[in-house]
Amino acid sequence: MLDFSIITVSYNSAETIKETISSVLGQVDVSFEYIIIDGASTDNTINIIESFNDPRIKILSEDDDGLYDAMNKGIALATGSIIAIINSDDVYISSDVLDKVKKEMTEKKADILSGHIYFFDHDINIKKRSYKCTPYINNKQWHHGWQPPHPSTFVRRGVYDAIGAYNIQYKISADYDFLFRALYINKYKHIVLNEYLVAMRNGGESTRNIKAIIKGNKEVSQVWNNNKIKKPKLLILNKLISKIVNNVYMKSNH
Repeated sequence: MLDFSIITVSYNSAETIKETISSVLGQVDVSFEYIIIDGASTDNTINIIESFNDPRIKILSEDDDGLYDAMNKGIALATGSIIAIINSDDVYISSDVLDKVKKEMTEKKADILSGHIYFFDHDINIKKRSYKCTPYINNKQWHHGWQPPHPSTFVRRGVYDAIGAYNIQYKISADYDFLFRALYINKYKHIVLNEYLVAMRNGGESTRNIKAIIKGNKEVSQVWNNNKIKKPKLLILNKLISKIVNNVYMKSNH
């Protein structure tokens, strides 16, 4: 079995996807397949993907029902032991990210691993802010707004096989729902690799504007209700505070 299945969802990503693909194909000392699920792009995205001419790349380009539906298609095609999902405008910060993840998950017999992320505007070397994942100790952390950063979270395929993938009724918070089911409800073993693993361009789906933030928080409340667990009274406020605390704004390069 391959060590990893790496999944990227794209749609009209011609401006950024080349850098993403290069960061994936540059990973060393691990075996992997790279599954790119494209939502029938109308720009130059497909041509850029095909220009790499790498046998590890598998492309599926067709209409989908949103980001998480496309992720589910990738998971359904995955054959690797560990599944990684990286957005079409994000990058792995070094060539040994996956090697470090594999070693850490193997050594500690973990089901899910998360690392740190940092955000940039145009130049990957200029860090604007960072989000550090704190270790998962118990379920009470969810009450205080804890959530691993999805772009730097790696999941054994068996977890998806056992509890299902992303619930596409959530347009912004399906990753929150999946991790909530995996950790809060099913108690899979989660560990933190205390390193930056992924660099993200500013402007993700859940943080794009106030309307998206409100919709995301509404979906988070629905996650608790739909899983038949009483939502903590101050959950949304605690999530906001947690986000502020865990985001570190940087004034200079590090």
